[in-house]
Amino acid sequence: MDPDFDRNVFINCPFDAEFAALLQAAVFCVVYFGFTPRLASERLEAGENRLDKIVDLIHRSRYSIHDLSRCRAQDAGEFLRMNMPFELGVDLGYRRSGALGAHRKKFLIFEREPYDLKRALSDIAGQDVDHHRDDYETVIKKVRDFFRVEARVHAPGSSKLVSDYVTFQGWMTEKKIHEGHSQREVVNLPMQERIDEMKGWVAMGRPEEYRLA
Repeated sequence: MDPDFDRNVFINCPFDAEFAALLQAAVFCVVYFGFTPRLASERLEAGENRLDKIVDLIHRSRYSIHDLSRCRAQDAGEFLRMNMPFELGVDLGYRRSGALGAHRKKFLIFEREPYDLKRALSDIAGQDVDHHRDDYETVIKKVRDFFRVEARVHAPGSSKLVSDYVTFQGWMTEKKIHEGHSQREVVNLPMQERIDEMKGWVAMGRPEEYRLA
């Protein structure tokens, strides 16, 4: 088992521009509370098998955030996006595998609107699912509540977290432009670089009382 198993958070979600605001908000909360976000996009080595990478991240992470809000086609002729429910299934299977520590895994599952998943994925009945309606502030609140309850972190209120996230975004944008990035480049930073900036900002200003209990 990974020695950082209890601090790792596997994040299974879309990586497109439309979803970026929600992903960045979720990742910010994970970093804020002293955990390490683990995403398939964190390593860019092209020769690595994607499924092997995902399975490895799942095995290394006690906590998982699965966002299945893009599983519903929006336009005629559009294909359903099945990667996210597939990865949730892999994670659920591992939790039931009997592997050392696997039973301690905890999941936060998102859908866009209430009951969307029960219409499309009836086997998920019995799993608690949260909805966010594509609102990043709701994502922050739900991620905050999940870690407050399941990981027992000392957490500020959701409004404080939202305010800190907005402050971070402004700070990072100014910093990156000063380093020679354009506004467009700042928006499209690799996620790992963005995470590094989050860690730096949090290390400078996160109050001690919001660290892990």
